Amino acid sequence: MTAQVRLNLYERGIVEELVEHFGYSADGARRLVVQYIAVIRKLGGYDSCRDHAERLVQAQQLNLMPEEWLERIRSIDREAAADKGILHLEHGSQYARVW
Repeated sequence: MTAQVRLNLYERGIVEELVEHFGYSADGARRLVVQYIAVIRKLGGYDSCRDHAERLVQAQQLNLMPEEWLERIRSIDREAAADKGILHLEHGSQYARVW
């Protein structure tokens, strides 16, 4: 028996966009959102539901599995954490002093 995933309001909005603008049935749209639920939740609700729906359609067309997408996100996060910036363009702590 598989557990039923409870979609939040944002995730339900993605389902609605898949139905209204991308030709999915309600059941097919929900299945797609559930398939990529970990990715959706990792990326957060910053973009519009329609933008996110479009990304899901593209991922499905490219046969991009959710775990591959998550690994790419993790890789980008690691690169960002290791980035030391551009030292000659950044000001040192002396610019933060108020006295």
